[in-house]
Amino acid sequence: MQIKSLRIKSYRSWRIDETIISESTKHKMNKIILYEKLRARGCSELIALEAITTSRSTFFRWLKCYKQYGVKGLLEKSKKPCNVRQRIWSQSIYLKVLKLRNDNPCWGKSKIHTILNRDFNVSVSMATVGRIISELIAKNKVKSVAFVTGKKTSSKKRKFTSHAKRWKYEMKSKHPGEMIQVDHMTVYSNSAYVKHFKAVCPVTKVMVSNVYSNANSSTAARFLKKMIDDFPFEITSIQVDGGSEFMKDFEQLCQEKNIPLFVLPPKSPKYNGNVERCNGTTRDEFYSQYMDLFNVHSIRKQLESFNKKYNTYRPHQSLGNLTPMEYFNKYYQEVRGVA
Repeated sequence: MQIKSLRIKSYRSWRIDETIISESTKHKMNKIILYEKLRARGCSELIALEAITTSRSTFFRWLKCYKQYGVKGLLEKSKKPCNVRQRIWSQSIYLKVLKLRNDNPCWGKSKIHTILNRDFNVSVSMATVGRIISELIAKNKVKSVAFVTGKKTSSKKRKFTSHAKRWKYEMKSKHPGEMIQVDHMTVYSNSAYVKHFKAVCPVTKVMVSNVYSNANSSTAARFLKKMIDDFPFEITSIQVDGGSEFMKDFEQLCQEKNIPLFVLPPKSPKYNGNVERCNGTTRDEFYSQYMDLFNVHSIRKQLESFNKKYNTYRPHQSLGNLTPMEYFNKYYQEVRGVA
């Protein structure tokens, strides 16, 4: 009988140190070596610590770990907390969620949470139900909704190969006309609805808006022409969300007019805060008081006067209770004064 074995290490690798040292560990080691050299040459502790640019408490913590455990003492440790949150659901709740999800494979945490409270008088948070469902999917006890329906849960990332570019966090408007925020909202009245397009300058808060019967790229391109005509300053850049209405014709017109176009990341309306806030103001101060026929032509007549009132008469709290046009005129007076 032959016995064959695979040796984990050959005789040539017995003396090889397999410890992988990261760059941060090497950095700590170099500081310890430099500190000891400086102290050996007569430098004071304060001067040596200043030379290695490390606080006294941090350095001596490193030194203590190095003397006790060697290089391994300087390796990065896990930042996982010692006391982690434990599960707070009981086995009975777990089984109820499992049964409800098996009976209704397309239900999410919201519906199951409602059924538990209504039919079983179980007081458990919606987040807990969601965590139970996630565990059931991980253990393959239930299938995900995407598996059941055959629909993809996430879409492909947009590739910016044309004029539009991805918006970056450091992009902020500093002058009128920079990073004009453009958005649209749907306004309903009984069975009718209109598409309300709006553009706001983040610096001066000057607003341009109009209503249309639909929201597509050609409609957005028509609104862009209105923006160019109505804004009292030149538009130097525009930011929009990832809606399809701001593609194709709208993007092409931006390219023709040589206006940079930046698209916000998905699910980030907070970076379009000025126009989102203006949408709320328009709903509260215009549409809630609108009593005429609810169609595009009737709304446009009164919307023009509302836009004029917003820009030239209504005080804006973030502008020191100046109107947007007053602030714009004051801004340019200050710029000319500095120049």
